[in-house]
Amino acid sequence: MIRYPNDMVPSVNARRFGGLVALLTVVTSGYFTVSSLVDPGGLVPGGDQVAPRTYAAYMAARSIVLLGGMVWLLAIRAWRSLGLLLALNGAVQIVDAVIGAVHQQVSQTIGPLLFATALLTAARLLGVRARPLGRAGSTGTHGPHP
Repeated sequence: MIRYPNDMVPSVNARRFGGLVALLTVVTSGYFTVSSLVDPGGLVPGGDQVAPRTYAAYMAARSIVLLGGMVWLLAIRAWRSLGLLLALNGAVQIVDAVIGAVHQQVSQTIGPLLFATALLTAARLLGVRARPLGRAGSTGTHGPHP
């Protein structure tokens, strides 16, 4: 387990929110990963042909590794690393939303935007360090402390 000094651990609320967002991401992305393998034609027209099935398998392999990594980072409480992975997933959701908008698919635009917002918020919360005690007025390493 990764241990941080007390002033570097994200708040309990940030960890809970990050964990919740991570678990929701695993469940929803896992659902679409399994769906794309079992019935790709159910997700998009023509998805039951050989090429889309092969592509779905490649995408599922990547999703399984990334989602597994997310679960692992959550389990070992690697909060900053989890925050980075959440931020990367948030970026993917933004690209998914753009694709949905280009294809004029409202649910494929709004859903990813909502997930991107949650993922990026959780990433930001997990990446913030508490200020060390006794340095509340610190301006950093650039000059004297007030």
